[in-house]
Parts: sequence; C-alpha cells; structure tokens
Amino acid sequence: MAWQMFRVIYELRSPLHIGFHKVGNVQRTRYYIPARNLWGAVTEALTRRGFSTDGLPQGDYRQIGEWVKTHCAFGYWFVREGDIELAPSYAAGELKYGNLTAAEFERRYLDTHVTTALDAATTSAAEGSLHEVEFISPYHPVVPREGEQALPTEIGGWVFLDEVALPLLGEESKWRAWLGELQIGGERRYGLGQLRMVRFSRESASDWQLDADRPQKDLSAGDTLPAHVPVDGNMEVYGQVEPLVGRETRGTSHVFGQALTFMRVCWTPGSLVQQLVRLAIDGHGVWVLA
Repeated sequence: MAWQMFRVIYELRSPLHIGFHKVGNVQRTRYYIPARNLWGAVTEALTRRGFSTDGLPQGDYRQIGEWVKTHCAFGYWFVREGDIELAPSYAAGELKYGNLTAAEFERRYLDTHVTTALDAATTSAAEGSLHEVEFISPYHPVVPREGEQALPTEIGGWVFLDEVALPLLGEESKWRAWLGELQIGGERRYGLGQLRMVRFSRESASDWQLDADRPQKDLSAGDTLPAHVPVDGNMEVYGQVEPLVGRETRGTSHVFGQALTFMRVCWTPGSLVQQLVRLAIDGHGVWVLA
C-alpha cells in the first residue's frame, strides 16, 4: 500500500480544549491535538457534509469512521509559530515546547474560562458547580506584555492518505471543500474548537516508509517521540508515562461516549528514544513498534 504525506495547518477561530485531566475544579487541556481527536473531527465533518464513495453511504458515522481509520493516518498536531513546531521535548531534563519552556508556553498560549450554575432560591452560585476550563487561546502575543498586538494561533501537522483516499482528499481544493473547517475537542456546544484551514502542502517523505500497510518512521537514539507510544519492554525510552483511554459511542447506543476504549499505558509525546526503532501509526493514531 502506498501512502502520500501532507502537512495541513489550521488557524484557531475559537478557544481549543483537548481534554486531559482535572485539578480541583479546573479541567486541564493538552497542549497538542492527538490523532484520535483528529480522526473523530474528520469523521464528523465528512459525515455531516454528505461525504460518500463506492460502498460507503452518506450519513453513516460508523462506516465513514472506519473508512477514515483505514485510508487516512494522522500525526499529532502541534501549535506552530511560523515554521517552528512547538512540540514537546526534553532538554537537559527540562520539558520544553519548541524553543519555549513549559512556563513560557503556558503564559503565551493558555487561558481559562469560568462558569457556574445559579441557585434560583438564593440567586447565587449553586454549591459545587464552579467549572473552570483551560484552553489554548485563538490569539497570542509574541512576547506577553500589556498593549502588544495579539496574533492568530496556528496548529497543524502530518496527514497521510492512501491510494483510495488520495483522489478524494489529496488536493488542496478537495481537502478544503470537505475539511476546510473543523470543530474538535471538548466544550463544543459552547463554540470551542473551531478551526479553519490556512495551508495545505504535499511533503517530502524521504525519512518515512510509505509503502507498508501503515506509515512508518525510523527514530534514532536521542530523537523525541512525536506521539503516544505504548510501553514495551523491547524499547528503551526516557520520559513520562500515562494511561491513554478514550470514550466511544458504539452500535445503536444513543448515549454519547458510553463505552471506554481499551486502556494502554504509553510514553508521552516528547519522551526521548534511547535506541534505533521503527514505529508505525496504527488505526487509532498511536505509534507502535513496526
């Protein structure tokens, strides 16, 4: 199977919240978009816009989702400043995002929104209802200080299309027609997660193996992991681990997100590889040993 590699860049049109974990009453966000979230957003956009092809009916979320999972692959998407990708990495034991420290990234790009329910009897905040959501801001100052003009925040990364998806989505005009605007992440009913495409380009893939069943890439000792990678005794890595689990709506269930995905303990993006390894992007966007 042959794959083609593209780089797609979007501009945030509203705050972006990618669910992470909770600290007190604050719902934290990830600082990047995992491939699984991209799969969900692309599936939703294609389905709602009437996408169909041979043997794939319009309006069927499950079948279109399986089609996307089979014929498309996504890298993790990171915030960008021009041509600089603010991906996590470790330098001298310190976690950084591109050339920014974690604290600098947070000051430049993160903000929060606070809401609460009201108690009609007391016309005050209902007890235990305070809700604070952290998000990546759609605008950011280059050097945060009072009075500086803010710039639009951009986020993007790799997309891979096989020979089935390539004729349907492999040109800028076709991608823009179906996927020029996406809504992704949490708190979407409040308008969060609106993205608009600004750039689409075919990329050179000299350091990738694109003739396998799934896109594959060799990483050398000292390279950073660009995605979650399941902990495996055959791979030596320096970094952090976390359980990776999500929610799915399956079968005829009308309860959104009722089913949990299989939990995998993974190395987090930015962890350092200690040996030469070949990794492949699986159908869920996690990188696994090839």
